Amino acid sequence: MGLKGKKRTGKPFPKGRQASDADINAVRALMGEAPRGRDLLIEHLHTLNDHFGHLSAGHIAALAYLLGLAQVDVYETATFYAHFHITDAQATPITLRICDGPACRMAGAKTLLKDALATFADQVQISAAPCQGACDTPPSVMLGKNRIAHATVEKLKTQDAGPSPLPVVEDIPVPSAPDIHEALNQAGLRGMGGAGFSVARKWAFFDGAPQDRVLVVNADEGEPGTFKDRYLLEREPQKVLRGMLIAAQALQVQDVFFYLRDEYPHIHAMLSKTFKTLHVDGITFHLRRGAGAYICGEETALLNSLEGKRGQPRNRPPYPAQHGYKGRPTIMHNVETLYWIADIAARGADAYVTEGRPRFYSVSGRIKNPGVYRAASTTTVKGLVDMAGGMVTGHRFTAFLPGGASGGIFPARFQDKAMDFGVFEELGGFVGSGALTVLSDHDDVWDVARTLSAFFTDESCGKCTPCRIGTEKLRGLIDDPHTNTDLIHDLSAAMRDASICGLGQAAPNPVLSLLTHFEEDDL
Repeated sequence: MGLKGKKRTGKPFPKGRQASDADINAVRALMGEAPRGRDLLIEHLHTLNDHFGHLSAGHIAALAYLLGLAQVDVYETATFYAHFHITDAQATPITLRICDGPACRMAGAKTLLKDALATFADQVQISAAPCQGACDTPPSVMLGKNRIAHATVEKLKTQDAGPSPLPVVEDIPVPSAPDIHEALNQAGLRGMGGAGFSVARKWAFFDGAPQDRVLVVNADEGEPGTFKDRYLLEREPQKVLRGMLIAAQALQVQDVFFYLRDEYPHIHAMLSKTFKTLHVDGITFHLRRGAGAYICGEETALLNSLEGKRGQPRNRPPYPAQHGYKGRPTIMHNVETLYWIADIAARGADAYVTEGRPRFYSVSGRIKNPGVYRAASTTTVKGLVDMAGGMVTGHRFTAFLPGGASGGIFPARFQDKAMDFGVFEELGGFVGSGALTVLSDHDDVWDVARTLSAFFTDESCGKCTPCRIGTEKLRGLIDDPHTNTDLIHDLSAAMRDASICGLGQAAPNPVLSLLTHFEEDDL
């Protein structure tokens, strides 16, 4: 055979494991006429995983051969993402992923997992999973590619088909918005993905940028407790897409990438059909699926994922606006941000400001009516609890998470604080994406912190030592937090100062906020 092995179609075959003709033909048939670029590696992995229910060594070898990649590149990428199932088993049972997020745990997810293991262990592959963006209908379960709301063992027995298909959005009217840059500046619109950075200032980064520009829509909301993007795409997709088109034209981009969370297959089906109807001169639209990696909420990690790589953050500078997707100038926006761009273009900056710079809040936990609520940025925690119908009968409000897993945990005595950018930063937390999770006297705040610490440990991409090792060490220290207080503070300082991205920097927030703000009377 020689060092390069046998030749197939005149090309040297890669060293190591050789792909069989049967695997190559099967994978080639599934890929069809789709482009073979490295940036589409994750899309091709989805195609194979959807069809076979898993990825075998043969599939990986064949895909590597057809894409002209090293098998190690394909394997490393596939194993980085939680939703790709790697096995050489001939038959793979359907997967059953039971959400282990805060709201679902309050709704009995642990008991559901135990009962499901006892009932279906020989029929399906069962595992706990991070928040699925369905905190308004807990407990949530992904059965294969379908999400089941308010899941029970009985519902699982019937294999509920999940959310109903969404209608295709066609003929999206885009208002003429020649002064949209100035309107956004006057409105003071900030990004709603979590960082809260000024949209007008972000757009200014494109001043003088080369014309090979890119707009990326981040619809991979993975922050536990956050589901507002799903809500907007289910109920007002036309307005979100209108904002996308306004931004794309104003920024003079040539490509738009819409990166959608994999837990939203019904939205993917709608957007897949909708994008085929979008025709704007000079702009190409691309729909991409995430694959179960919280870290891809960080914009440079998402860019790596779009390029078909592991979703690991990049060192900055250079910043995406100068050197983003494949080195091109790139601006990234959250789904809700696009909604408000469309709103400001239609109603004007004054209307937005007069309404109190509104935003959408994901509200879940021990309240009567969990859901998404539109309210002014000055709205307090108590105001949102009241909007959601107040506390569940028999529960006393004791604590809350203002910004999902990474925003900290605070006692109810802070309920008169506004859910606005900059407010909870003074207390060592933040509002971020506006995910309010309400806890009661039925909840152990330290158990919540342990759950969140385990989440950060599992979701760390492993690229930088402070985050990779720090999240694991922190998880152990909080088994006895008061004895380990000094160590926790020292470790947290190191993680905040030295982690590459926000995951490692924010992972200590739940623990530090408990140590700082909770007294015996708060529980």
